Amino acid sequence: MGKLLVLVIFSLLAIAAMADGRMTRVGQLDHFRDCDGCSEMVVLPSGNYMMGATEEEFRGVEDKYKVMYGYEVPRHEEHVASFAMANFAVTRGQFAVFAKETGFQGKGCEIFNGKTWVNDANADWQNPGFRQTENDPVVCVSWSDAQKYIAWLNSKLRRTTETAYRLPTEAEWEYAARAGTVTAAYWGTNPQDQCQYENARDESARLLDPKIDHASCTDGYVHTAPVGSFRPNPWGLYDMLGNATQWVQDCVDVEYYSPPNLSSKLDACKSRTLRGTSWAGVPVAVRSAMRGGGAANSRVSDFGFRLARSIQH
Repeated sequence: MGKLLVLVIFSLLAIAAMADGRMTRVGQLDHFRDCDGCSEMVVLPSGNYMMGATEEEFRGVEDKYKVMYGYEVPRHEEHVASFAMANFAVTRGQFAVFAKETGFQGKGCEIFNGKTWVNDANADWQNPGFRQTENDPVVCVSWSDAQKYIAWLNSKLRRTTETAYRLPTEAEWEYAARAGTVTAAYWGTNPQDQCQYENARDESARLLDPKIDHASCTDGYVHTAPVGSFRPNPWGLYDMLGNATQWVQDCVDVEYYSPPNLSSKLDACKSRTLRGTSWAGVPVAVRSAMRGGGAANSRVSDFGFRLARSIQH
């Protein structure tokens, strides 16, 4: 029912936490970047929202996608403290710097071979089964690979626990994706508008499998697109509901949790949650409530990630 209009007011302590002081304001939200190769971060306001799917989002496809719906309820209210979220997913170029400095390899990835999804021992983030630019989101990276990248980045920036980069929690991710909106996708309910805002399965991707549902519009990309190629959500975050499905911090749970969970016990779980969808996502998956999961060490050619950061208050 409209966009959340907020003015983010930073404390002096939060501003001091930005190492190089490069703070800018875009619209009503503050942006910062800690280094030339770092992601641009958007400071999101605290707030409450309704997390999860509604029955209306599945009207007409209830039987076909009832498993998906069951994984996105119960709908419930969540509170999220102010935090920072990257405006783009981590790109292939950013990941390449990490891989070069650390010797990271990461061989083995599940790719689409033109007929079905198969595990390819030779596929990796540099060879995900299709061509990419340095500005495309890095894919074929596992949750564990994302943690290695984050540890490397934090070691270079010498962050404290309170200001270290991390993956967003599931509650933070959906809050950021919705950006104050309450419709299934942040632009509204018209499936044909998908191609203006996200890279998902559409007319240009029909060659992947003509029998699978697709949006009746064309976004121009069969696989990944350079980050920022489409319109952002109301908080200036790009590709939240397409391009690459994104790992979040949480363990896989059949139902949503409350409150947001960043506890150390998460270190022990073997399966992690994924949010959003990707270039391969069918139209019903292009929603803020969309969620899934996978083994923490699984690599798939549409799995990527974006960074989050706590804000000192």
